[in-house]
Amino acid sequence: MNSIYGRIGLELMRAVAHAFNLDASYFDNFLDDRSVGGAGTVSTLRLNYYPKQDNSVAVTVGAHDNQPLSCEEHCDSSIFTVLYQHEVGGLQVEMQDGTWIDIPIIPYGLVVNTGRCLERWTNGHLKAVNHRVKFLKEERISIPFFLEACYTTPIVILPTIDEKPKYEPITYGQYIIESSKQFKEYQRD
Repeated sequence: MNSIYGRIGLELMRAVAHAFNLDASYFDNFLDDRSVGGAGTVSTLRLNYYPKQDNSVAVTVGAHDNQPLSCEEHCDSSIFTVLYQHEVGGLQVEMQDGTWIDIPIIPYGLVVNTGRCLERWTNGHLKAVNHRVKFLKEERISIPFFLEACYTTPIVILPTIDEKPKYEPITYGQYIIESSKQFKEYQRD
C-alpha cells in the first residue's frame, strides 16, 4: 500500500472507521496483511485508453433513457474506486431518483466511488455507487484504482453496527469470485 493511491485508500478507510466509531487502524490489516504473514492486498490500478471513435457504435444504451454507452451501468465490487479522468469525461452516476448526472472533469482531481464491499461491511449504510460511461467519440483516458481487501479478509458487518446483518459473512476472496461471475468473460455456455 505504498502507492499514492494506496495511501489515499488507507486514509479513506480510516475516515470510515472514524465514522463508525472504530479505531482508526481497524481496517489496516484487512488492506495489507503482510505484517501478519499474509500475501498483501489485491488492489488494482488500471490504465484505460479509449481511442478516438470515427465510425463505431455504442456498446449499449441506457435501460431507461437510451443514452449511448461505452460502459454499462454497474456498481464496482471493490471497497472504493478512486478515479482520475484525463481531459475528457463521460462518467455518470445515478442519483436516488434514478436520474443520471455527469461527473465534471476537475484538473488533477480524483473521483471516489463507494463499492459493494463497503456496502456489505456497513450493512447498507454506505451504498455502492451505480455508474456508467457515456459513449463519446473523442479519445479518452481514465485511471481507476480499485481499493480491495486482502484475500482472506472476513467481510462481515462492522462491530459497532447494532442491527441484523443484511448480508451473509464471506471472505473477500470468495466474495471476489462470486462478484466476477457477473462479467461476461467469466460466464460459460
